[in-house]
Amino acid sequence: MTNKNSGLATASKSVNRNDEFIELLDALKRYGPRNLSLISMLTGIPRETVRYKVKKQLKNLGFEIQMVPNFYRMGLTRLCARLSFTKNGLKIARHILDELGRNSYLSYYGKIAFSNDYLVLINPPSKWASVFGELFNNLQDEGVVESFEMSEIKEVGYPHVSYRLFDFEKGTWKIGEEGEPAYEGVVSMQKASSEEAANYLLDSTDLAIITELLGDAFRPLTKISPSIDRDPRLLRYHFQEHIVRKGLIAGYVLNRFPSGNDAPNLSRIWVKIDALPTSKLCDFSKAVASSPFCKFYQVLEDNTLLTYLLIDQQFSSAIRHLSNIFTEYGVRGESFIIEDSTSFTLTKELFKDGYGWLKPFINLSSILTSKGIGPVGVESKST
Repeated sequence: MTNKNSGLATASKSVNRNDEFIELLDALKRYGPRNLSLISMLTGIPRETVRYKVKKQLKNLGFEIQMVPNFYRMGLTRLCARLSFTKNGLKIARHILDELGRNSYLSYYGKIAFSNDYLVLINPPSKWASVFGELFNNLQDEGVVESFEMSEIKEVGYPHVSYRLFDFEKGTWKIGEEGEPAYEGVVSMQKASSEEAANYLLDSTDLAIITELLGDAFRPLTKISPSIDRDPRLLRYHFQEHIVRKGLIAGYVLNRFPSGNDAPNLSRIWVKIDALPTSKLCDFSKAVASSPFCKFYQVLEDNTLLTYLLIDQQFSSAIRHLSNIFTEYGVRGESFIIEDSTSFTLTKELFKDGYGWLKPFINLSSILTSKGIGPVGVESKST
């Protein structure tokens, strides 16, 4: 299969040394995108060449660098919920979840195809985690949600795309060939204890910087300064002394989205693997992470594994490749095709200096009333 993306085709013609690109990607994976001079010095590639390849050629090939915040060290936790809406509730499900994404700690929701179910990820502070259980119970009482299940996530891993399996000339993945897998490593985060979390305090300036870098990991602090009304020198201090030293950035992850991560031809699939022994879970998650199509995985408290796959081409080969991994480890999975999904950035308004993370404002009563369903029994308000 050939890639017909014109930008990719143009970039591919100019690629004649795969080894140099791989060396560059290795350095970006280790040091991130914010010091291209250091990468130039370590790789021996001229600085302007590094800049051109990173900001032009790699981008045209569909590669991007994502900054991953360590939300556990930011005083947040992570919950995964599956909500099964009633027939009437399904009509307003998106309105409810959008409200939670804009004014609460919901970070992602995806509609599971051929069902009334949504998969939802929430990043609340531990002290406000129970608010969401109460909320979903209230929606169940109102006849909006038929049933729900919610679990805490103890580990999250973001694998680097397996670029050693990438053919830079053809713009395709060399999967199903001898020599697999090509494991490039994972940026991982594990749930922090209350004692650990106390050492990772942040403030509104730290949060503003992290939020800006989520959108563009390359963005200079001088460009961020006007948008958050802070002096660049203050931002540099906060970035080095607060964000870097306290490990509030878990790392930078290499991804590949040749047509953009919102392209209509992308196949989005979640796969759920029931609880595995810890030793087998570690080996199996590493094998799955070696696939170019695994974007991140999550380990629930009971060692259930949830993996998120994003497939943009070579669909049949990708499924066969992953199925072979499952067979090799004697593991079976339940897959969920996502027909519609939305992600949300961190809500800066939910943090207050001198207090910390605020109780979320969830104004669902007005939504339900406007849709003719009636008020929710309990409305949670911001402190």
